[in-house]
Amino acid sequence: MYETTVVEAKTLGSAWEKACKLILKKGQKRFVQAPEYQIATLDLPMIIKVSDPFAKPRLSKLAADSREAVEEYADSLINGYPDPEKEKEFEYTYHSRLRCYPDCKVRAWLPALSANEEELSAQVRKIVADGKCVVTRIDQVEAAIKILKKDPTRRTVVMHTWIPYRDLMKFGPRREETSSPCLVLAYPQLVEGRLHLFVVLKTNDLYNAWPGNAFAFTLLQKHLADGVGVKLGTYTHFSVSMHIYKDKWAEAKKKFKVK
Repeated sequence: MYETTVVEAKTLGSAWEKACKLILKKGQKRFVQAPEYQIATLDLPMIIKVSDPFAKPRLSKLAADSREAVEEYADSLINGYPDPEKEKEFEYTYHSRLRCYPDCKVRAWLPALSANEEELSAQVRKIVADGKCVVTRIDQVEAAIKILKKDPTRRTVVMHTWIPYRDLMKFGPRREETSSPCLVLAYPQLVEGRLHLFVVLKTNDLYNAWPGNAFAFTLLQKHLADGVGVKLGTYTHFSVSMHIYKDKWAEAKKKFKVK
């Protein structure tokens, strides 16, 4: 059955190992027909709950990436690359989407209505001088820290990466060979003096990418907790399409001793 599964563990390392074994045994076979690649996967909607995300091992000894590599990746998510030109080499980065998110006054204050072009233009002119969209860069991470420090009871601090005009346009001329962010939402919750983090991903390469992703996202969690001045809580990672690609099935089954 293609239904949401839950994996629970104390550490990131053990959670990843349990999740890989589960996908290898119960994953639904799906074929990905994307412009840039075509391949079969083993796939399930999956929630991974980690009770102590900074307990060892944070990185399983079976993971392909080195500790140095995941630490560099995690630091780039929080702080960006030391060389700003490096950031420009990518179609997007989580740092750019979370800490330099492009937004505008028009989208922020446009009334909730379905309008024709004439009505829409009139509404825009009311909001912004000369009908021009004024773009601003928003540091969602810093905003989240400030809000939770001011109001620890707030339940609506949501950081997101999605830009619908770009990320839904998969087959446009500028998107034929590019990807959209796998991480869609990062949702901190402050309960009884501990900062818990919930993340939602549209897809997630469990075998290759999850160890580095979870390592980085929990470093973001610690950055938020330190900024607010509270302790760390649990980490919950939900991927609507958690998967292992076919080219890694044999390797993964051997590594995890799954027949």
